[in-house]
Amino acid sequence: MEIVCQPTRQPFCAILSPEAERVAEQLELDRYLVRLIMCLDDLAADERVWLSFTRVPLPAGGTGHSLTLYLHPDHLQLDRPAAMTLLPAASVWEHKPEQRDRADTATLKPSLPKIERFLYHQFLSIRDLCDGSITPADIPAESVEAFQELWAVTVDGRLRHQMRPGYSAAERRRRFSRVFSTAVIILPEHWEVFHELWAMPSVDQARLMAQLAGNDHALQVPT
Repeated sequence: MEIVCQPTRQPFCAILSPEAERVAEQLELDRYLVRLIMCLDDLAADERVWLSFTRVPLPAGGTGHSLTLYLHPDHLQLDRPAAMTLLPAASVWEHKPEQRDRADTATLKPSLPKIERFLYHQFLSIRDLCDGSITPADIPAESVEAFQELWAVTVDGRLRHQMRPGYSAAERRRRFSRVFSTAVIILPEHWEVFHELWAMPSVDQARLMAQLAGNDHALQVPT
């Protein structure tokens, strides 16, 4: 499987490409993809990244799948103080010259643990899509946000059970709470669902949809 990092002038490509090759090999993505393109030009860092599948011709004939993953450099670098505060960061045009210089320096500080967590989570999710465990076309539009959060819990739970890097249970619980809390209240039923998902040995789309249907009150996404 060919792995391409774009734009090539992006400094993080030098560290991202070999890590992506290592993680892709461990998760056997070459069974499903002939090319993986990572574009570091997304507008913002969000765990739920953009993915795009296309078919490409093979040298020996036929076609194979190519996947493009769009991410932001913040996925790969040390957390900046502005990213961890509850206050909004100042716009770049409001910075003094010395502040802009410090911001530029920060973009050149990769974090290997963040890179590993990001890659393992994304690549296992990609494998779920490629092997047919998850079929997005079968998920009703009104259930997409809730389904994605349930699925994400199973992804990191499986990674933890396999002793591989991924988002921690605490981080996963925080994101789960953000999606399902009502008036900042999380009910015991929420955590029962969470721990069941975290312990699932493999992802099962039907079971995830059944959770949404069978626990309609507990798993209702606030509007």
